[in-house]
Amino acid sequence: MDWIKDLRKLLVRVQRRVTDMTEKDISEKVEDKEESEEKADEKMEKDDSKEGKDKDGKKQKVQFPQYFQQQNSKNRNPNGTNLTTPVLRGVVVSEFDGERIWVEASGNMKGRYGVEVPSGYEPTDFQPGTEVALDPNSFKVTDIVDKGKDAEFDAVETDVTFQDIGGLDHVIKSLSSNVGAQLNSDKKEKIKEWGMDMDKSTLLIGRPGTGKTHLVKALSNEYDAEMFMINGPQLVEKFIGEGAKKVKRLYEQARATEKPSIIFIDEIDAIAKKRLDDRRHGGEEVERTMSQLLSELDGLDTEEDGNVISIFASNTPDIMDPALLNRCSAIEVPIPNDEAKEEILKVHTRKIDLSEDLDLEELVKEMDEDFTGRDIKQIVRQASITALDRYDDYSEAEAEMQDFREAIKDLKEGNVGVEKDFLGERDVHPDEMFA
Repeated sequence: MDWIKDLRKLLVRVQRRVTDMTEKDISEKVEDKEESEEKADEKMEKDDSKEGKDKDGKKQKVQFPQYFQQQNSKNRNPNGTNLTTPVLRGVVVSEFDGERIWVEASGNMKGRYGVEVPSGYEPTDFQPGTEVALDPNSFKVTDIVDKGKDAEFDAVETDVTFQDIGGLDHVIKSLSSNVGAQLNSDKKEKIKEWGMDMDKSTLLIGRPGTGKTHLVKALSNEYDAEMFMINGPQLVEKFIGEGAKKVKRLYEQARATEKPSIIFIDEIDAIAKKRLDDRRHGGEEVERTMSQLLSELDGLDTEEDGNVISIFASNTPDIMDPALLNRCSAIEVPIPNDEAKEEILKVHTRKIDLSEDLDLEELVKEMDEDFTGRDIKQIVRQASITALDRYDDYSEAEAEMQDFREAIKDLKEGNVGVEKDFLGERDVHPDEMFA
């Protein structure tokens, strides 16, 4: 059996040889990897010295939400992952306790997490309320989010004036007396001297197309105020707490302006319906958003926030929550009567070449009672297009009586025009709001 012993010895020697060769190969690969990483580190240090770090050696703060992780090497972001993924937004809720800081994440990863202080930062950098960017996989802090202007809530520029609005003189007077008085610094000072409390929020009630948005645009232009516009449905968010945060950011940005500000929320009933016991399909989240709005309105009573005016618009005030209605002074924007319709026609036709046979008073008689300012604007637009089609030389074009009559007929028959208020005549019960 000597040959078996010899064979075993041979197998042992072969195995040892193979092991030695493998270890040598691995060692060479590790050395090559370390050398390449050292070169990458040197390149990163040069890049950081040019543009990536501030004087204290800390990473530059980033602006949300345009910030995405850029993982090119392990040291570019030591707290992140190897994937290029969007970061999460988080808020520090508890300062450093000796081991970690506590951060509350938002969105679909909502929760409270204990995280270590990332390299390049000091524990004092993370005070409660500090917004941070979180890695979506490890929940480690990657950067501090610099609080800047939110592009979603940029102020709206407008050139609309009260002269561009016809048939609403009484509404303009009411807005100028109440809201305008608070946008005029001299009047505001006198009001303060008299010890008067003015409503900081106003609700415009009226059918779609009656001119609510135009009124607010003209108001901001006439009194040189910043105007922040948003529709109520834009504040309805899928994830818990996001709608309330939107409202908070909107008011923070309005307060930060040097000039007086008007916050205009159209279709406010989307977030301000009556609160019910039967909460379905996101009803609780809508209520959180409205609660934040009520909180912001209550805060406007302080002198610090006295330069922000809230104006809301709705065509269904009957389904709105009393908590919001009680905080607002209501102004109705009615459907124009015959006299107002004629004024609106004059506003929209003042730049149009009209034929001598055109009788605006006669045109008003042919309109339906429920025609709004938006309908009249559409009639003028359609009549102008029809008039141009009749001329080869457009410089000689004039809008005639027949052009307007055809436009009125088309609007009545539904052939032209913008969206109609199909729910205007419906008796909608508040119980249906989450159905």
